[in-house]
Amino acid sequence: MNQYDVIVIGAGLGGLSCAARLSALGYRTAVFESHTLAGGFATEFTRKGYTFDVSLHGVGGLEEGSFGRMLKDCHVDQQIVPLRKKHPYSIRWEGQTIDIPSDVREYTQLLKGMFPAETAAIDKLFAGIRRFEAGFSAFSSRTSWRKMAGLLKAGTFFRWTQMTTWEAVSQFGLSDRFTEFFTALWAYYGLPPKRLAALYFFIPWMGYHLEGTYYIQGGAQALSNALVEAIQSAGGEVHLRSQVSEIILERGKAAGVRLNKGDVYKANWVVSGISPHHTYGRLLENHHAARRELEAVTKMETGTSLTQLYLGLSCEPRELGITEEDLILCNEPDSETDYEVMMSGQYTKGNWMFTNYNAMDPTLNEAGKGVITVTFLDRLENWPSARPEYKAKKEAVKQQILERLEQLYPGFSSKVVVAELGTPRTMQRYTANPGGAVYGFAQTVRQSGIHRLKHKSAVNRLSLVGAWTQPGGGFQGAMNSGIMEADRIAAKLR
Repeated sequence: MNQYDVIVIGAGLGGLSCAARLSALGYRTAVFESHTLAGGFATEFTRKGYTFDVSLHGVGGLEEGSFGRMLKDCHVDQQIVPLRKKHPYSIRWEGQTIDIPSDVREYTQLLKGMFPAETAAIDKLFAGIRRFEAGFSAFSSRTSWRKMAGLLKAGTFFRWTQMTTWEAVSQFGLSDRFTEFFTALWAYYGLPPKRLAALYFFIPWMGYHLEGTYYIQGGAQALSNALVEAIQSAGGEVHLRSQVSEIILERGKAAGVRLNKGDVYKANWVVSGISPHHTYGRLLENHHAARRELEAVTKMETGTSLTQLYLGLSCEPRELGITEEDLILCNEPDSETDYEVMMSGQYTKGNWMFTNYNAMDPTLNEAGKGVITVTFLDRLENWPSARPEYKAKKEAVKQQILERLEQLYPGFSSKVVVAELGTPRTMQRYTANPGGAVYGFAQTVRQSGIHRLKHKSAVNRLSLVGAWTQPGGGFQGAMNSGIMEADRIAAKLR
């Protein structure tokens, strides 16, 4: 019988976590995903015997922290093996490679050693971060009395939600050079610090430095697989290669879905974990309220995409002198300039993120095989749509990256067995996200926090989850969106 409590469209982390949480609460769910794999960006692929993690490089609070609590909410905490990283990240800065400590005290001392004239201002910054964390913890609390009591002291948190990352750091009188170094991780969130909402920088920062930075044994696919198993073990279903073509409405309410093959599935509630553009467009094209919402989301700023070179080596990276887990190769210290050159396709002039999977999870591939990825910000418009020109540019960019790596690590090129380039067009093809966006809407102040797209849609009994919605992008943001909305739906269905 094709009747469920809740149907979820899209098996990204937002959709999977929503379905897993509802399953844990006793509701029968079904997930429909057009791709051959569940997970969205949280997947893997293989080439010539090498396994590549599509996106995961680290999460904060995987054991007893915030991410760990989400795993418990979805009943998958026992299936996930956390691997603690030595450092949240390292950075090649002004000719030196610097490992960033997880421990806040060690990090503070490192910063004071590098910027001795700014010691007092650094202390003020970290005091501000502690106040921000206290306010965020109170605001996020599920205990009503603790939330109410904490909100009385949450002034810093609320002020920072209306600031850019640059404003939040520089307000303490810190130099531009310090601010650029301290916020160097900005590229993982899609915008330079003068545009990136402070909320989206400091929440993961707190996870890394207050709760520890982790990788998941088996990679991102292990997380997605665990969520699928949790859904299925509770009596739910996950349908792959199953593209939804329409959200069925009955008396103005979402009542099910129709697949492109014509099959119909009914439910008391429908959740869309795909982009709101696709949800309000193709899936609800004849609904008047959906048309208004489509116009609204089309006017919002879409976030950036990425280009990633997945490299399989005939040796382990350490044999080439690559020992860091996550390394930012800082070629351009000015974040605004870096963003501009990347958005214009001048990739060799900007900064790259370099991830060494052997250092994080030696079991992901066989001994003797090396796997690393090179990642940088990009946009769809940099890549031609015509196939011959597209293939030619892919090859040219691949060679540019390999030439730079050869300069940094002599002998690198001779060890390359696999070199697979994923572009914004790749991201768009596999996720159907407009522009190949990996963080949903751009994570600006105007599109963050309470200003971000809400889970409650314009259609009764239809919810939205995932990176496009509150609280935002990334593994933790997407999962949090699904769990938050699952709890709201459960309260409505009781």
